Amino acid sequence: MSGQRGTDYVTLATTELRADQQRNLYFAHSRIFGDPAWELMLEAYVATAANRCVDLSDLKGSICRPASVIARLAAILEAEGYLERCPSREMQKVDCVKLTKEAMSWCEQCLDFKRARYRQSPD
Repeated sequence: MSGQRGTDYVTLATTELRADQQRNLYFAHSRIFGDPAWELMLEAYVATAANRCVDLSDLKGSICRPASVIARLAAILEAEGYLERCPSREMQKVDCVKLTKEAMSWCEQCLDFKRARYRQSPD
């Protein structure tokens, strides 16, 4: 990921996250809407693109899921090779993660698909 192309992916990921957060406002009473694993991947994508790690405890608000669900999803994504743990600078027990290089590429492919879909949708 480099230059303008990288910025475009971060913009797309951020747009997706905002749309998910808006949807969560309207359907807050229901847990059947949304895809928390994809939202976790997008949050990690934005952080990794900025050379940061994302603290899993910070995702409770943006993903609208309990910490236990986020931890379980992160463990599955880590086991499948999409996430990797980052050393925490503050405390050992804080869980911070970032996307693997392969997952960054996979997210960019998904975002390319979404970009194409946005271009095809009527205004």
